[in-house]
Amino acid sequence: MRSLLVLVVLVATATAAPAPIHVAYDTAHLDLDKHTLQFKPSRAITEASLVAIGEDGTELGKGDATYKDETGWLAITWTQPEHARVMMLKLRVAASDGMATNVELVPWSVEVAHEDINFATDSAVIEASEQTKLDASVDKIKDVVAKAAKFMKVRLYVAGHTDTVGPSAKNRKLSLARATAIGQYFKKHGIDVPIVVAGFGEDVLKVKTPDNTDERSNRRADYVIGPAAGQPPFGGAYLKAKASWKPL
Repeated sequence: MRSLLVLVVLVATATAAPAPIHVAYDTAHLDLDKHTLQFKPSRAITEASLVAIGEDGTELGKGDATYKDETGWLAITWTQPEHARVMMLKLRVAASDGMATNVELVPWSVEVAHEDINFATDSAVIEASEQTKLDASVDKIKDVVAKAAKFMKVRLYVAGHTDTVGPSAKNRKLSLARATAIGQYFKKHGIDVPIVVAGFGEDVLKVKTPDNTDERSNRRADYVIGPAAGQPPFGGAYLKAKASWKPL
């Protein structure tokens, strides 16, 4: 999952009459794998520069681009070491009249790898035999939070899922109940950042199956850590499912 969350700070650096430049951006126009950002300035610009910052706060790489008084969706690329994770992108755009704008984008989130909890049928009770799995996840979550806390406040998202056995509405409620049980366990065992939960039922399947198919890999939960400010770091099918996030 490459899911994204954005914190934007706009600073007009010119003091004269030219109109300020505002920058539009959305998750569909950022490709972290190809190191390419597309952005949309509110008026024509002639140049842009970008600095990528890593999880440890150090500079990963830079990029520059020039334009012929262009607007619309414009692209800029940057270079960085392979497999390095971007914490922040610092973008500067400028127009021919000297007006410039600085924008900070935070395309950072971490999906915590874990072993999924096995629940009994139609149950959201965490059995004692399953608690060691959650204890391992607690340690991983604490490690990510400790590193990210140097740069921003974070939030933990727990998204529950089911297979396609049973009515869709019932599966939604069951997945929310299980996500809530997991989130409460994390909270009780030392995760001191805000935790929010949602139940997606059978609407975001990991493995596509016909209805009423018992598929274990679809009975799961996602643990994702993202910036506390802004929208949840989930895209694609998650947005279409339109589940409501509830704080614990």
